[in-house]
Amino acid sequence: MEMEMESTWKTLFQRRVVLAAKHCYNVHERLLKVLVPLNADLQDRRRYPGPFAEATRRELEGASMELGLAVASMGAARHLALRGGAPCPSAPFDSVDDLAGDPGVWCALEKLANAAALATRVHDALELACGHLRAGEVLLALDEAGDGDEQSPSSEQLIGVMVLSEAMLKAADLATETAEAREAAFGFIGRRVK
Repeated sequence: MEMEMESTWKTLFQRRVVLAAKHCYNVHERLLKVLVPLNADLQDRRRYPGPFAEATRRELEGASMELGLAVASMGAARHLALRGGAPCPSAPFDSVDDLAGDPGVWCALEKLANAAALATRVHDALELACGHLRAGEVLLALDEAGDGDEQSPSSEQLIGVMVLSEAMLKAADLATETAEAREAAFGFIGRRVK
């Protein structure tokens, strides 16, 4: 019975770690998908048009949603490990350090803790970038309402793209960290994920 219960919680734990890694990978891919055309527009010194701005907004909202799902999966994995790894599930462990007897789970949880901190930084950069990009849209609308001669990107667009680039780089680190947590959860400790 005890072996069956361990197998159940560990399988659920591994599933949550896999989901966290998948969502983090998707965050990185969505941000990369948005940055390529934004960078091309900036290099051509163009402002992006309204319909593209809408597509960009949808992708950024999708990235934010994926990030939330990743953090939820990380929290669920931690909860499952602390409860399932304890001798009595109704009295869960207080700390990840109590799981040191299972190095794969312990290592995965350490990596997930690092990933959760990275996810916060990605979220903050993503929100800041969205604010600057929205401000750029407002400036574009005001410009078009005026004489409409100025067609170069606004400083808000430039700042938004720079901050979004930082978010994408942090998302790459996040995807790597959760991929390493996934490997550790299945017992592959110390391997570097490429």
